[in-house]
Amino acid sequence: MPLRRPVLSIASPAALTLLAASALASPASAQVAGSWHVAGKVAAFGFTLDCQFEPSGAKLGGVCVDASTSDPKIKGGRAHPLTAGSVKGDAVSWTYQSSFLLTKFDVTFTGTLAGDRMSGTIDAGGRKGDFTATRN
Repeated sequence: MPLRRPVLSIASPAALTLLAASALASPASAQVAGSWHVAGKVAAFGFTLDCQFEPSGAKLGGVCVDASTSDPKIKGGRAHPLTAGSVKGDAVSWTYQSSFLLTKFDVTFTGTLAGDRMSGTIDAGGRKGDFTATRN
């Protein structure tokens, strides 16, 4: 009488990879996915962004685009691809590079996700500020 192998032991590598990938996707990363409107203030400078977040497991990618302002010196529409980002539980952070005059610097947002809202702090080249965000 031949021995039968358990089904799991002969599962294809592709099926096991798919199973592992679905286990890595966290509910929090799914909650941050999509389009967000971000309002921030660093020192006396207020700004708004439209961000599109694309989580992949615990990593966060995407792009933030400067929204139009009433200041004629500031042009809206400049895109800032994320250079780093993460989602762990309700903690969310992302970084992109920006510039002012000829100086380039990193802008890092560190916040807490609460449903369709986020809030937290900003570090823009050593200058500190705060932000709030709502899902579009």
